[in-house]
Amino acid sequence: ARLFAGAVAFAQLRRAVSVSASASAAPGGFMVADGADDGGPTEGAASSSASPPSGRRGPSGQPLRGPEQRPAVIDAPPLESSNALVTPSIEVDNVRKVYDAIAEHWNHTRYKAWPRVEAFIAGLPPGALVADLGCGNGKNIPAVDAARGFSVPSDASEPLARIAAEAFGASAFVGDCLHTPLRAGIFDAALSIAVLHHLSTEPRRVQALREAARLLRPGGELLVYCWSYEQDDERSRSRHRFEAQDVLVPWKHRTPCVKKPKPQRAGANGNDGQTGDAAEGAEGVVGAAVPPPEGPEAWQANLEVQQRYCHVYRQGELEELLAQVPELEVVEAYFDTGNWCAIARRRPAQEDAPSPAPAAMAR
Repeated sequence: ARLFAGAVAFAQLRRAVSVSASASAAPGGFMVADGADDGGPTEGAASSSASPPSGRRGPSGQPLRGPEQRPAVIDAPPLESSNALVTPSIEVDNVRKVYDAIAEHWNHTRYKAWPRVEAFIAGLPPGALVADLGCGNGKNIPAVDAARGFSVPSDASEPLARIAAEAFGASAFVGDCLHTPLRAGIFDAALSIAVLHHLSTEPRRVQALREAARLLRPGGELLVYCWSYEQDDERSRSRHRFEAQDVLVPWKHRTPCVKKPKPQRAGANGNDGQTGDAAEGAEGVVGAAVPPPEGPEAWQANLEVQQRYCHVYRQGELEELLAQVPELEVVEAYFDTGNWCAIARRRPAQEDAPSPAPAAMAR
């Protein structure tokens, strides 16, 4: 009997280790909940019973669950102002307000830097100063800490910046990546991860890159990730398939860490079928199901859907934008699990100032 019990325990332990290894094998720790993903490395959809489409498999070969999603196509947003720093209405309504609303849920679905982002950060010299422009919940901060660097994270969403500050003890602040209050020319690196695809016009995208270039010291590097238009089973683990470049991507918002309550029957709590507030069901009938609690912490049977604006990038588009920033030179451009990516280096400063006169040098 003891041998049999030991064999059962060993089998359970082995299964637990196998499940844990499979879950942690997905690169980047990028978790997808309720059909939401941003093109980065994923672990597949959470708690889905749908059959996986053929060919869609995770990094360790496991089939990805959940059906393909085709976001709603919209017309390219018009240029509302000649000033690129003026935030267009579609970004106010379908980016900033959305992320303010879903910040807590978002925080429970992103928890670690993506592998190649982490590798870029790990290659920085010790003591590197890193501007994380659009830091979200701060998931890249631990990678900077591990590289013995110093992160300066910022985000346009106040709730997300607050989460980053409280979770990692970072000096996170609310800021627009197109115009930050940071000092120019002192940062060893800048990160723009899954940010550029939320900017709705080309002048604003170029301005965001210019601002990142302004922060870098000569030789400093910028890492940019933006969602790609090209998504297929061979190259991308994202469930999204795009029919146009300007889309509204749904985010199904559920209050995090609230479990679905089990129906309770009258008499379950020692009432023995007696009438009263605790024993009455939804219709006031003894023995009917007791309704779940109400309020912000209650289970949401019908999910609230938020529509996020995204401009997804075609191959070569990111490099064309970077070419409009003369201070930067592209070092590497690549595709990484549903994103077009680039590393650009700040060119050496031009020696435009005239040489001092001999008399001035003498003083």
